[in-house]
Amino acid sequence: MAEGSAPPPSIRRRLLVFLSAALLVLIVGAGTVTYWVALRAANDAYDRSLLDPVLDIADYIRIDSTGARVDLPQKALEVLVYDHLDTVIFQVRSDRDVIIDGDADLRAPPAMEPGEHRFFDGTHRGEKLRLAAYRAPNGFSVQVGETLNKRDRLVREILLLELVPTLLIGVAAIGLAWWGVARGLRPLAHMRTELLGRSPRDLRPISKAASPIEILPVVEAFNNLLEQLRESSTMQQRFLANAAHQLRTPLAGLRLHLELMLRRDLAADLRAEVQRMHGATIRAGRLATQLLALAKAESVPEHSTLRETVDLMAVAGDAAQDWSARAIERKIDLGFALHPARVRGDPLLLSELLDNLIDNALRYTPAGGTVTVSTCARGGLAHLCVEDTGPGIAAEDKEKIFERFYRVAGTEGDGSGLGLAIVKEIVDRHHGAVAVGARDDQRGTRICASFPTQ
Repeated sequence: MAEGSAPPPSIRRRLLVFLSAALLVLIVGAGTVTYWVALRAANDAYDRSLLDPVLDIADYIRIDSTGARVDLPQKALEVLVYDHLDTVIFQVRSDRDVIIDGDADLRAPPAMEPGEHRFFDGTHRGEKLRLAAYRAPNGFSVQVGETLNKRDRLVREILLLELVPTLLIGVAAIGLAWWGVARGLRPLAHMRTELLGRSPRDLRPISKAASPIEILPVVEAFNNLLEQLRESSTMQQRFLANAAHQLRTPLAGLRLHLELMLRRDLAADLRAEVQRMHGATIRAGRLATQLLALAKAESVPEHSTLRETVDLMAVAGDAAQDWSARAIERKIDLGFALHPARVRGDPLLLSELLDNLIDNALRYTPAGGTVTVSTCARGGLAHLCVEDTGPGIAAEDKEKIFERFYRVAGTEGDGSGLGLAIVKEIVDRHHGAVAVGARDDQRGTRICASFPTQ
């Protein structure tokens, strides 16, 4: 990643952040509503019980010659305002707002009509209170206040009972959202896996059957691109095949004329020039043949089903007759160690593969060397190997030699660099693998093509 560049956006991250934020907002909103409902319920429940002593005290207010008083014994009055959790205080005021009994630190209640009662919040010596006040028909006001201990406890209990399930549901919802997002994005993962598993030449369209409707436009656009690439590749292969085919006829005629000239008595310098032309013509003809073979190998779809059973031993046996004369001409010992090895494939392509391996080995093996062709079936695979006593291949060149027109620097020979590229193409079309290494004696080169057995 370049310095300062932002990381690529993630659909999964965006969805999960949005869903998590939405759930958090809902949980906070649910907590707020639950707190308000709990506070309202606590106040409603305890306000009614707080009003009872107010009305009882108001019933016992008496006016006589000594003035107004609460006609209750002190013990009875203490029992009336007793609470084991909260501190309860009371106050009685006359119609002239004079304190008759109770705590003098309480503020006067709000204005009320006779017979009216009210509930309100207040403070007493720095402590919060909930108060109930009542104005009797005779004008006297009675108010009773209590601290908020049991109300707060009830609110906490309600919050706990309501929020714990809410939080558990929230956590479960986030887990389900994670699973749902992963499941929803699974078609994209499948598409990615399918595309990564393809070779660069597999231009089949992506199946739209399992694609969600949301990504169908992307799939269709990508399939259109693949169709254009497929048409371009087909045109390129057709041009290559046509050009190679058109070249073969004039090259064959030119080669024939040069061979006829070489049969005549020519000056030494002219004969040398004609021989060089003849060699160049042979190489050009071989190149045209290889281009045709490459075009044919590329035209076979990688996903096609190869139904014909081919014995690699028979393919190698046919090659022995074709290449023996060439090996004798170059003074190379061409040997065969053949065992049955059956595969499902195209016999013409497999024969072309072996021809290119043998031709490549003969070109780079010096006179007096050996080239050995072997076939066998082992480990569930059919193996076709060609090994030689040539100069070998350096480790850094083992992957590059399968590239088109690549030749190892410093090697002798008149190859075009297409032979092993054709081998790799044919192996890929047969779902096989090709390996390059040294012989058992660590000399020369061994190239093995392995295919699934039938």
